[in-house]
Amino acid sequence: MGIIKRQSLKTSIVNYVGVLIGVVFFVFVFPHIISEEYLGLIGLLQNLTFILVSLPMLGLAHVLLRFFAVWKNGETASQFNAFSLLVMGVSLAVFAITYYLLKAPIIALYKTHSALFLPYYLVIIPLVVIQAYSQYFEIYAMVKLRVAVPAFLREIVTRLLLIFLIFLFAYQFLNEKQFILGFLLVYLLTFLVLILYSVKGLQFKAFGYKEYMKGAGFRSQMAYGGGMLLLTIFNNVSNFLDSIILPAYLGLGALGIYLRPLVLGQMIQVPYRAISLISIPIIREAIVENNMQKVKELNNDIAINLFLIGCFLFSLLIGNTDAIFSLFPAKYVIAKDVLYIIAVGRLLDMAFGLNSEILNYSKYYKFIILFAGIMMFLTIGLNVMLIPRFGMNGAALSVSISLIIFNLLKTWMIYKKFHFHCFSFHYLTLILISAFVIGILYFIPTTQFVQHHMFFNSLLNIGFRSLIGLLLFLIPTYYVKVSPDLNDFIQLILSGKLFRGGHKMEEL
Repeated sequence: MGIIKRQSLKTSIVNYVGVLIGVVFFVFVFPHIISEEYLGLIGLLQNLTFILVSLPMLGLAHVLLRFFAVWKNGETASQFNAFSLLVMGVSLAVFAITYYLLKAPIIALYKTHSALFLPYYLVIIPLVVIQAYSQYFEIYAMVKLRVAVPAFLREIVTRLLLIFLIFLFAYQFLNEKQFILGFLLVYLLTFLVLILYSVKGLQFKAFGYKEYMKGAGFRSQMAYGGGMLLLTIFNNVSNFLDSIILPAYLGLGALGIYLRPLVLGQMIQVPYRAISLISIPIIREAIVENNMQKVKELNNDIAINLFLIGCFLFSLLIGNTDAIFSLFPAKYVIAKDVLYIIAVGRLLDMAFGLNSEILNYSKYYKFIILFAGIMMFLTIGLNVMLIPRFGMNGAALSVSISLIIFNLLKTWMIYKKFHFHCFSFHYLTLILISAFVIGILYFIPTTQFVQHHMFFNSLLNIGFRSLIGLLLFLIPTYYVKVSPDLNDFIQLILSGKLFRGGHKMEEL
């Protein structure tokens, strides 16, 4: 657990700093200086890229993740790297041609409500190329148990560069076309730095692709990669489809508004992303060794901590909703229900622990592909039915409903095949504590800390309520002993060892 705690702590810090930067500027500042249409354009370019990038990657990064531990020498990994980079290059060329040929029907989809996107249709091609190779190099860093630097580049460096770029555009130092070109160059720059880190810091090598193709495990590994390709496509469509369909029905402006509470609701899952990334190699190794008791214990320990953190963040988020929306332009209040719906869905997703990771690296991985396919088609159907009827709320409902059903299916399969799940009596305890905290925060009146300064009053109210929520949540959680890890950490703080030093990293 030491390597998990060290890398998770570093990555969590990076992720939260990145999220904080993103929330402050993309969620609260930018709606006041650029139009919701341009915010929607940025979101559409990013989300369309995230959906399409899985196609040319062909599941090869997942093969590296799955089989790196069983490759006994560095030569096999180097051979696979060479094979992957070459094959991905060919598939990206095929993708670019296909995407260009599909220009007419895709343009027709957005022509009526999102015309601002039309001149930049082809920008998606270089974005997909950059993202495809970036994701492969990030997976390479993951198998090396070094996820903090790639996370820093993705979550902080990229965001800071985009923020600088948007300010230049907002204050008319750049025109629209220069802004989009700069948008592309930001991703290219961080990608080049990632390559440098992988080659110099992680000894990334790529040679001998023909030798890999002659290996005994080539066919089975490619079959696994094909399954993971389907899984990635299904997951990406499910995760980002709402942001693709919404502007087709309601326009880029609606997407620009919708994405603000969507991001806030997804903040609950930041710890899950950090912990799951570094837990994957440990789970994979335990499954390879058929040590399912270790998998069960790891899943139980991480699941209760994830749900605890999720309940705490959920309580603060819901308890501060009115103050949060007072920081937006008035028109954004129509998306308040989006925040509630997304937050509930993401909290429940965290409650199911590492069910995706367990199924992914077990011999039953084909079931998660099936379940992801069900989720994708369910998401498509729900979006098409609910967005025209409920607008932004329909998109949020589509995301949360399909996510919950997906988790139920995965948990059922794990219990059926491995006879364990992550739930305990403490889940109910955390739900009751969260309801108590939200109830108290609801009845705390808004305070005028500073006269005639609505912005600072909102921030101070959020800080005041959050401090009260922190105390109301932690005190009963500590005394009920929901999480031994939390209690150990609090005792480390109370003892003063955390500030004096003298503790081991494993104690955190």
